[in-house]
Amino acid sequence: MPDPQATPFQITTPAQAAALLDFTYGARLLEQFLTPCTASQAARALGQPANRVTYHVGKLAGCGLLRVAGRQGKGTLYEAAAHTFQVPCALVQLDEPLSLIEPVMREISAAYAHAVLDWQARQGHLDLRGGHPLTVSLGAPHPTGTPAVPEGPFPPAMRLRAVQLTPAQYRRAQAALDAILSELETEADGSGEHARPATFVLMGFPGHLHGH
Repeated sequence: MPDPQATPFQITTPAQAAALLDFTYGARLLEQFLTPCTASQAARALGQPANRVTYHVGKLAGCGLLRVAGRQGKGTLYEAAAHTFQVPCALVQLDEPLSLIEPVMREISAAYAHAVLDWQARQGHLDLRGGHPLTVSLGAPHPTGTPAVPEGPFPPAMRLRAVQLTPAQYRRAQAALDAILSELETEADGSGEHARPATFVLMGFPGHLHGH
């Protein structure tokens, strides 16, 4: 018999499409249920408030994207309805390039901006009266051959580079960067005294920022 998980789940309603494509609590949350677990277990894995995750688990279950898989003590075990989901074009504004990516980038940009402001405040550099200058350093390499990393815990950082790559080099670069993130995710246990959630965003696309 065919594996039911190999059969794509067909999205049929706007509510299902909206729930699946929610940046924080859609497919990313569903991934926690590739094997049965409870909402509280998923919340711990994502580092999100349990009540918020439980609410969104209820939404995913209510529209059929999650299924009840049993009980664990007083908790309900859920599992994803499938490993692959197909969304009809009629339910997504694919003709508008920003319809899917803009909410994601807005959330990323806002979180990054808050991290920068928090970092500046912790370092004593945040002076709205203009008492501290803004420093812009040119040139990619640091004199020691490694990027300059500010001292102190969790400095926000952004690296932007445009390079000439062959298709094979492009795939190799993506694989190498993804391997670093996967290794960090595997090593992270959150048990250290100073451990806190940290986010890394890996993006890659052909061309320049403005498509020229």
